[in-house]
Amino acid sequence: MAEDVEQVDRKRLRTVRARFRAISAARLARVREGLPERQRPFLDLLPLLLHVNHPSLPGYVSSQAPCGIAGYRPASETIALARRHWRSFESRAADSAHIDALYLMGSSGTLGQSRASDLDVWICYPESLEAASLSLLQRKASMLSAWARELGIEAHLFLMNGEKFRRGEREALTGEDCGSAQHYLLLDEFYRSSILIAGKEPGWWAVPPDEEPQHDAYLGRLTAQRHLRGSELVDFGGIDRVPGGEFVGAGIWQLYKAIESPHKSLLKLLLFEVYASEYPEVSCLSAGYKRTVYAGVSDIDELDPYLVAYRRIEGHLREAWQNERLELVRRCHYLKAGE
Repeated sequence: MAEDVEQVDRKRLRTVRARFRAISAARLARVREGLPERQRPFLDLLPLLLHVNHPSLPGYVSSQAPCGIAGYRPASETIALARRHWRSFESRAADSAHIDALYLMGSSGTLGQSRASDLDVWICYPESLEAASLSLLQRKASMLSAWARELGIEAHLFLMNGEKFRRGEREALTGEDCGSAQHYLLLDEFYRSSILIAGKEPGWWAVPPDEEPQHDAYLGRLTAQRHLRGSELVDFGGIDRVPGGEFVGAGIWQLYKAIESPHKSLLKLLLFEVYASEYPEVSCLSAGYKRTVYAGVSDIDELDPYLVAYRRIEGHLREAWQNERLELVRRCHYLKAGE
């Protein structure tokens, strides 16, 4: 093992976790800046709307709907904003937390974000949530998506659970469902592009790059020896390999998605081509992202997922002397960004 858990530098671990959180906060601010002013309340208020149940708020289903985001405390500015929109709203603390975390993922906060970009949100819930409660939370998510449309935003809110995901079980990603075609490729995209809005952080952050193949064992020892508390984390697992079959399934899925998002799908297909060319020793972008952050880099421009993906594709095509395809990739980037 590259780093003995017994000898973990607690200060280094805190520093790395704080660095990931700072990167998330900076990218979240950039997402907000990229939204028209009338659409910003969706991003500003989304954690509050999932944290409390109140009849005057969008997404209200019933007083029995799961609410409360772990560790979330709405800022006074957030409460004031809610009261400006819904005067009858009265803030009250959630009795308990039934939602683990809230993340944005995809092109949000990257060079690929444009005014036409949609927002992909993961609502992470504990496995202990019962079926009836899960159904209410799904209804709430659907109603919040409808509220987003009223503001001119296409927002997809997905219910996700770490334990189920690791077992290959998950609710259909409505509108974006890739079925069983992707697991590790989806996880790779999540880890390199996700933005923590509120709640628990990914356990993946705490596992050093060299320990990725032993993700479960390493994270288990960190929590067993109380370097971390498992209750602080959402764990979707590590990426120790990408099965060859995922490239076929993911490729077919992107061909289908290309009907509505040709530029985005072409970029993803080319990235899968790069990965497939390295099979079976695939070096995922998420692994490079983690190494860079662990090395001390926190500049969100340098870490931009779209820029990093472009550079990887560019290197692959230059090596193969495929300049015409490279020019096509550049044009897809411009069009995806609305340029």
